[in-house]
Amino acid sequence: MKLHSIIIAAAAALALASCSDRKGWTVEGNVAGAPDSTLYVEASTFNNWRAIDTLKLSGSGDFKFRAKEAAEIPSIYRLRFGDKYIYFPVDSIETVTIQANAKHFDQGFTVSGNATAPMMAMVDSLVSASVAKNGAQGALRDQELKNRLNVLVNQDSTCLLSYYIVGKTVGAQPLYDYRNRHDVRVMANAANNYLRFRPNDPRAKELEQRWIAARRANGTLASRPVEVQAEVSARPTADLARFDRNGKKHNFDDVVGHGHVTILNFTRYDGEASPANTVALKKAWDQYRASGLQIFQVAYDPDEISWKRSAANMPWIAVYNAPTDNVEALIAYNVDPINGAPVSFVFNGQGELIARVVNPNELPQAIAKAQ
Repeated sequence: MKLHSIIIAAAAALALASCSDRKGWTVEGNVAGAPDSTLYVEASTFNNWRAIDTLKLSGSGDFKFRAKEAAEIPSIYRLRFGDKYIYFPVDSIETVTIQANAKHFDQGFTVSGNATAPMMAMVDSLVSASVAKNGAQGALRDQELKNRLNVLVNQDSTCLLSYYIVGKTVGAQPLYDYRNRHDVRVMANAANNYLRFRPNDPRAKELEQRWIAARRANGTLASRPVEVQAEVSARPTADLARFDRNGKKHNFDDVVGHGHVTILNFTRYDGEASPANTVALKKAWDQYRASGLQIFQVAYDPDEISWKRSAANMPWIAVYNAPTDNVEALIAYNVDPINGAPVSFVFNGQGELIARVVNPNELPQAIAKAQ
């Protein structure tokens, strides 16, 4: 009985020790070339940074910080050395390891221990390379850099990487400018990532409010589904190869420009204007199908399961494009992934863009013009 009690007590103590060991997250590593220097660990609330601890590097440059609590939500922290920073993500209770050099603290460093960390380091590397090549102001206008970062936002299901990218600054100026229409669309995709995958994360609301403020500053925020004002005067080269509800892949390039009128329609089935859009397309389909009309419909509903149910009723090609996926195509065609206002592009038999139609009642005139 006594032995049994001892075993239980030992097991309990081991369990408590284990829980204690796993309570908080850790950041550790080495900063070469700066023995006995000071390093700051900083956290933020919506980009308002504050120091949470001050560390003194050892004689060999080693450091270690242990948080008292696990991160409640995936968060971004940073190390500050002088006026330079290294940013790193923390999901919960992991140990993040950072290796850096004091001379070039924010360049050439490595971060491990978190799956998002290498992606954030890559973002920093891309931005630093652009600044080195183009200067700070040039980096803000570097569209090649933006294109690469936009793809990362587009593919991000962790959400934290999207948040990090759209919040980046270069020379104290935001990399993503609320006055730039394309930048605002990327901000919208970052907000969509959170609203879709982490709706209860407080940053979901923050990003949504940022996007609304940007839209309002641009004068493009309306009280009803928005009509994107920029014109598309020629057929974009964006990739539109997507899958239908049965998993079959359809490529818009294989449909358009084969001697018949083609309608490329972007919509959200859960949007307010979707019923009127569907009625107009159905009328056009019934009237012109015999003469070869093709309809290629791209839906970007946030809920793919709901989209599949709706797509089952469509007689034309209906494919799915998640609102955070293939953002380049949505941008190229000036499609609004938030409000979901339907828009149609009408092409003639040679594949030339004839009309961009926002009002579905104007679809018959556009088709007649394309014939």
